[in-house]
Amino acid sequence: MTRAGTAGLVPAAWCVSAALLAASDNVRWGPGPTLSAPAAGFTVSLTGYVQGDARSFRNWEAGDEDTGLLRSDATDLRRLRLGVEGEWKRLGFEVDFDPRDEGDHLKDAYLELEIAKPLTVRAGQFKLPLCREFLTSAGKIDFVERALLATHIGPARDLGVMVSGELGDLAGYQAGVFAGDGRTRRDRAGATIAARIVLSPLKGLELGASFASGDVEAETEAPGVEPRPLGFLGEGPAGFEFYGRRFVNGRRLRAGGEGAFVSGPASLKAEFLQGREERLGQGPVFEDLPEQVVNGWAVSATWLLTGEKKKRTIEPGASLFRGPGAIEVGVRYESLRFDDAGPDSGFEGAGNRARNVRPGADRIATGGISWWPAAWIRITGNVVVERFEDALLAPEPGRQGSYVTLLGRLQLQVP
Repeated sequence: MTRAGTAGLVPAAWCVSAALLAASDNVRWGPGPTLSAPAAGFTVSLTGYVQGDARSFRNWEAGDEDTGLLRSDATDLRRLRLGVEGEWKRLGFEVDFDPRDEGDHLKDAYLELEIAKPLTVRAGQFKLPLCREFLTSAGKIDFVERALLATHIGPARDLGVMVSGELGDLAGYQAGVFAGDGRTRRDRAGATIAARIVLSPLKGLELGASFASGDVEAETEAPGVEPRPLGFLGEGPAGFEFYGRRFVNGRRLRAGGEGAFVSGPASLKAEFLQGREERLGQGPVFEDLPEQVVNGWAVSATWLLTGEKKKRTIEPGASLFRGPGAIEVGVRYESLRFDDAGPDSGFEGAGNRARNVRPGADRIATGGISWWPAAWIRITGNVVVERFEDALLAPEPGRQGSYVTLLGRLQLQVP
């Protein structure tokens, strides 16, 4: 779909919905940019947010692989999301896009039908049901950047059909079949199945597990054409690539577990995700190589100092000029590590066809504070400290130690 075509979807959907509502009786407006016709069971809302980011490297410089230039402090309009969502009786829909996205401007675009509480069917383009951190909107995550397990092991959006539902008060599930694991990603797998289940044994406690499986087909070797490696990529939150893509071919499997406990203003979360990729026929003389394995985990805690309840959308108890707004502090520690499943013997190579892969890992500690002067404004600051397992695969080769980056974000949400 062209950029112009994508950009026209949301305004067109909004205009059509408004026209339908205008023709209905008992039309209501609000709160916020919402139209509703209760008699017809129809509601449509304008959604979206904009994020502006700032980045400052405090004690290091990283060379750019393509230009050789050093990274520098920068500001960036990170995201510009705009969309509509609504429902008509048991039928729901969502369409949103982002012209700032370097891949596909179209994000979610789907219809879903609630047949019963235990069964809802969704079809269109949306996120694969894998990994709690990945499924949380970029406008709702606790820190400026997602945990690395979500961005570098997790999938993306693709075309598919999914069933989901709630099994009483104790469990919920999602399961779907998709055309791939990221419609616009260069490392996209083929047809992929994915499923997730979440249990709620106690109030405020959620425990979950998920998996996804699909096949990756290596690019064809041909005279004058250099194939690209399609394996998982290791890149830290500051943007430094500490582990390059390897040539892979065959099954790509992801599996993980998650836990979250929320009580009043506090939250505690933990998650683990593993990715495994076969390397069939990807050796220097086209022999099979041991699977590539990447393990990611993250633990985090947050506390709303101003006493509001921790939930998906933070609502300040007293907005600016009537109080301090909402203030939250948080900490996270995480790791992302790459290796292979073969014996640790012989020469460790960093090449993209190495049999015994030289391990690469990044461990990151993040401390942050977020301030909501109003429900639709959020200002976030993070201190990120990275330590790389292999000094030779660090931003400044040979220097073992901490690399510090400051991150800032201003987010404006559609009220």
